[in-house]
Amino acid sequence: MADIRRTVERGAVAWLAAHRTRFDPDTADKGRTLFVRKAFVEVALLVGLRARAEPGSFDGDADYRMLYDQVTAVAARASYRELVARDERALLLYAGTYASQRLCGRRDSEFERLIGRAVAGRYAACFERVPFRQLDLLHTLELAGVDHGMPADSAVLPFSLLCADPSVVKLSDSDIYAVTHTVFYATDFGRRIPRWPTGFGLPQAVELLEALSLLCRQRENADLVAELLCCLLCLGIQDSPEMERAWAFLAGVQEPDGRVAGPEGILPPELENGDAGYRDWATGYHTTIVAALAGHLARDGAVIRQPRPSPPRTAGKGRLEAAIRCATAWLTHAALEAPFDDAVPAAGAAARAARSVGEPQLAARALTSLVQRAGNTLTQPMAWGGQGVDAVAECARGLSACGLVCESLDQFLTDTAAALTGLTAIPTAAAGGVRRLRDLGRLTARQADSLLASTSTANLFAGNHAPAVTAVALAQYADGQPLHLGNDGSAWRSVAERFAAALPAACQNYRLEEAAALLQGLGLLGWADHRITRDGVDFLLCQQHPTGAFGYPARDDHLERATAQRIWTQSCVVALSCLYGLYDGRAPHRSPTSAPASIP
Repeated sequence: MADIRRTVERGAVAWLAAHRTRFDPDTADKGRTLFVRKAFVEVALLVGLRARAEPGSFDGDADYRMLYDQVTAVAARASYRELVARDERALLLYAGTYASQRLCGRRDSEFERLIGRAVAGRYAACFERVPFRQLDLLHTLELAGVDHGMPADSAVLPFSLLCADPSVVKLSDSDIYAVTHTVFYATDFGRRIPRWPTGFGLPQAVELLEALSLLCRQRENADLVAELLCCLLCLGIQDSPEMERAWAFLAGVQEPDGRVAGPEGILPPELENGDAGYRDWATGYHTTIVAALAGHLARDGAVIRQPRPSPPRTAGKGRLEAAIRCATAWLTHAALEAPFDDAVPAAGAAARAARSVGEPQLAARALTSLVQRAGNTLTQPMAWGGQGVDAVAECARGLSACGLVCESLDQFLTDTAAALTGLTAIPTAAAGGVRRLRDLGRLTARQADSLLASTSTANLFAGNHAPAVTAVALAQYADGQPLHLGNDGSAWRSVAERFAAALPAACQNYRLEEAAALLQGLGLLGWADHRITRDGVDFLLCQQHPTGAFGYPARDDHLERATAQRIWTQSCVVALSCLYGLYDGRAPHRSPTSAPASIP
């Protein structure tokens, strides 16, 4: 991996050096000057950090030397330095420039005095800033050697988004930038260990950053992948499976000339117009700088190294069990009042939930009502055929566990099994149904095994279906049992990553059925205790009413509200029931090394 790191850094620095004149604010077109000043201070920081790590070494690296010469030339101009006295809100730009020069061994008493006066002017350093920007200011002034009299960074860190240990399924790109920059400044780019607030520490930070790295890789956001790599390095982590994938991703997207493209929409509309060369530079400079910084931090001998901590363990199953029991009671009541076609999936979900906590009798009222209605209204067993194989099978399992009998359902299952007799092959989508018929005693193990041998999971690996659709198909195929998917976790990693990457959008857009399907799929693939899965579960649990129902329809019509909540509750309780069983440790461990498969 060291070769990849060095190759990425060298290529990135070569591209930056080749485009060094673009970082000169004096040559920028009117309207782009502030944008170029920001770019200038960012490349200046890269140069300064490189100089701090290897003093006097620029002569051995022509590309870094050219960048150093460019930064020094701009910083020496009075027309640039004296702007700090005229534009105090931009203090960070000029203080950052001087900090870079100081790291390069170029002290400038006049520049330092100007910055000190701006800080003492009772505005530039004290107007309202969000925590990570305050940390930026404190760190920049520290590097610039400017006294400020403000509280230390340890007083600000507890208020940061990072130390709030946020839910990864809710973070926007701008939130992730706040997290990454907090790490940069709090660690002095890897040269010190932060004073973490009580209740938060390295295990949570690393787990959060690695989860975000996975999500950003899947979104193909090289800018954030590079920043998150830098953060892990700043925390002293040199190697992990996720870091290896992140490096491979960066190397894969780096262009032959060393440029690494930024994400779509990185330029504000007013800067979009211009020649192709400008757009190429403006949309790639930042990501290329961060890629170079990642390579530099990976080999900087002054960056702290420490063992990668084990991820924090979750608290247990109590919250899940309480939620499942409450939802089962609500669904049982809903099944009593709903029309038959709606009562079947409600009763089936209640039976599945009751089975998961080992008390099938919790769904007995709903199932008893179903039997009575089926006897009164259904004259043809095939009427069960339109209810969905999952719901029908769970009803059958629940009836058996409660000692109840439904003649029309029994006949339907018998007829369905008979229709399979003599077949030599079935579609993959029918595999789950075959397993259910076998478990219900309608097919012999030999018959079922013969049919199952004709199926293939290959189509579940394909990326041509929406992740939630694939998750539903996977759950149906596996019938809730990971062992039906085999023990090769590496074969399923790409599928699990697609599920994980789709989960935040499902949560943020309030598509609870999709979120539930994705969480169940992640659990079946061995990711039950992955940070992304756990945060998704927390999101679902926050959507449960005290009554047991899931979801807030934001509608006033009673029927619409009841229908939406019934559908959501069915999906959510099935997913949570699946995860509850997996947390018991019965699932094989196929999760990544950073995510234990079970909860103690």
